[in-house]
Amino acid sequence: MLRSKHSRSTHRKRARDDLLKQLGTVEPLELERQSASTAAERPKWPALRQSFKLVHRPEGTVLLVSDGLSDPFDDVTLGDGNVNGYGLEFYIESPAGELPEQTAEVTKSWQFQLLYTVSQLAAGHGGIRSILDDMKLLSTEAEGVNEAMPEERKPQFVNDAGRVGALLGLRSNDRQDRHSRAALPERFEGMPLTDVVLVNIKLLTLNELKLITDKGTEARRRLSDTFTGPTRLVSSAYRDSVI
Repeated sequence: MLRSKHSRSTHRKRARDDLLKQLGTVEPLELERQSASTAAERPKWPALRQSFKLVHRPEGTVLLVSDGLSDPFDDVTLGDGNVNGYGLEFYIESPAGELPEQTAEVTKSWQFQLLYTVSQLAAGHGGIRSILDDMKLLSTEAEGVNEAMPEERKPQFVNDAGRVGALLGLRSNDRQDRHSRAALPERFEGMPLTDVVLVNIKLLTLNELKLITDKGTEARRRLSDTFTGPTRLVSSAYRDSVI
């Protein structure tokens, strides 16, 4: 039996919300309203709804999560012919102490700016999910993040072009990690239409980014093997480089 569009939308939202609630205390991130002309210049999200959420974790970290890249496309009306948007949502996990205490200020943080930039990149490209499925790990240089980076940490993270590096797709690296209480799931369970994965964004130091520039796929795998322990998936502007 076919479900109505409203029923599927409710089911999809509940599946995403339920997963996030299992990870911590959830609250929405309110974005400033954009003019129609500005919105038209930005990459189109599947249902035109650009949304983000905060998850305060009991472990002392905070997740910033995109919420809308996996909405079904609003211009597809063929029932079962639709899919869950781009098939993914992104997140960045950071120590709570590195984020503003006031939720309204979080959108000015480098963490949010990095999440926002990568999300827009995925919306503009449209095929990031299939590339991640094939390659497992991707990397990018993100613009628009450097101004929010702490001034004293820019020499470690911001390159001469004013961009920061990020590794996309890092996962818990063993069975024990994946089954721990603090583990982050790799996909949203119970989504109608098509499956949706949850993709980590890891801030890279300049030395780590240079390794990827020089060695490509080999370097991404090496970094994945090198990032270990409870901070493996965490992005911090105050960590030491592993290279």
